[in-house]
Amino acid sequence: MLELITLLSGIFYGLLVGLIPAAGATTGLVALFPFMDIFANDPYLGVIFCVAVVAASTTGDTFTSVLLGIPGANSAAATMVDGFPVALQGRATYALSTAFTCSTINGLIWGSLTFLLLPFYARIILIIGIPELFAFTLLAFATVGFISSKHWARSIIAICIGVFLGLIGYNENATPRWTLGWDYLLDGVQLIPVVVGLFAIPEMLDGFKRRKSTARIESKDHKSQTIDGIKIVFKNWKLALTGGVIGSLIGVLPGLGGAIADWLAYGHAVAANPQENFGNGNIKGVIGCEGANNAQKASSFIPTVLFGIPGAPFAAVLMSLFMYLNIELGSIELINDAKFFNSMSFSFIVSTALTGIVCLVLSKYVALITYVPYKYYFPILFSIIVWASVQYTGGWEDFVILILMGIVGLLAKKFKFSRPSLLIGFILADRIEKLSWQTFKIYDWEALLMRPIFLIICLLIVIIIVLGLKNSNRIDFN
Repeated sequence: MLELITLLSGIFYGLLVGLIPAAGATTGLVALFPFMDIFANDPYLGVIFCVAVVAASTTGDTFTSVLLGIPGANSAAATMVDGFPVALQGRATYALSTAFTCSTINGLIWGSLTFLLLPFYARIILIIGIPELFAFTLLAFATVGFISSKHWARSIIAICIGVFLGLIGYNENATPRWTLGWDYLLDGVQLIPVVVGLFAIPEMLDGFKRRKSTARIESKDHKSQTIDGIKIVFKNWKLALTGGVIGSLIGVLPGLGGAIADWLAYGHAVAANPQENFGNGNIKGVIGCEGANNAQKASSFIPTVLFGIPGAPFAAVLMSLFMYLNIELGSIELINDAKFFNSMSFSFIVSTALTGIVCLVLSKYVALITYVPYKYYFPILFSIIVWASVQYTGGWEDFVILILMGIVGLLAKKFKFSRPSLLIGFILADRIEKLSWQTFKIYDWEALLMRPIFLIICLLIVIIIVLGLKNSNRIDFN
């Protein structure tokens, strides 16, 4: 019973976060840091709650994209392109039901394939050595650097900045490094203000600038539009499932996630229907990207759980929340922790199903929250994330770091320096330093050439870099 109450609480909170323009799963998870002590006695309840938040907010952020023309999260921006024009035509329920049906079905399919089989995937850890982990970390840098933004040179710079920030503090010899004599930095820059500064603050402030007309839901044909939205997904089932495949593949690649899966799926929908116009209210544009939405979130858990390498920005925050609960992702100890895997599976799959049903059945009532002016809930959410960011010492130094990271985030967003790249660099800084030292200290080139998995990952890195350099006209996913 307690597990069910926790699950429903996570769904409610996640759906509420999804309804807030420009918030999304990352911001919603960041706001949880001050409250994680609630799960200190039973960390598996914390796992259930956090995963439910991810699943519910991923589905719920469609509301603002369709009704307000403001993405509920970065990954929902593609839905807005055709979903908002459909809503302005008086078919908001049609667009919403299409999106919810498509995302829920793909979420259940790929969530099942991910979470129910995750304990079996975890056996991979037993055949992975230090060189493979080193190569996999480089793969994360390559994917986020050369695919997540068309400005690959700026992405590389962002990765370097992130690594630099991540290495501030004591080095392996217990010697202060790059602290500028500031004792506050001896233990390094804390993760929460980095995430808040890079993502939460810029996106929330952007919510004010992106105010648009509101598309109201028509009550008189609400039921018929809901049914039509469900039918159109099954009519275009190949397009919907292809979006799920694209989302799941992107989610597995370390360091990507975010908007890229949705935009690639949207691009496929456009390419698959060359005779049709998109951007003015084509429902196939909604089907394509929403197929990738929940699927990407599900598969992002694979690199996050197995290797401790975030599959997306939200996963980086999730890793930190789990660390509060003494659960270290990427560790061998997790392989035999059946309760951990069961908690994640139960939470994601059930939350995805329940949220989809709630959104379909109660969309005209849930949507009322999106009509509340942004100025009323912005101060509340902003206060929570600031509070979460200054819990390290509670002193003025916490506020200084938060302000500095907020400036970095705003500048990175304005000048197209990939924020996901910077965050991944920060998260993996210590790992890449230790693994690179261990790899080349223990192994020579001859020994490395005898490791097939290492060579395969290196080949993938080369392919990704070449494709990234050749494809300079893609959409910017920053």
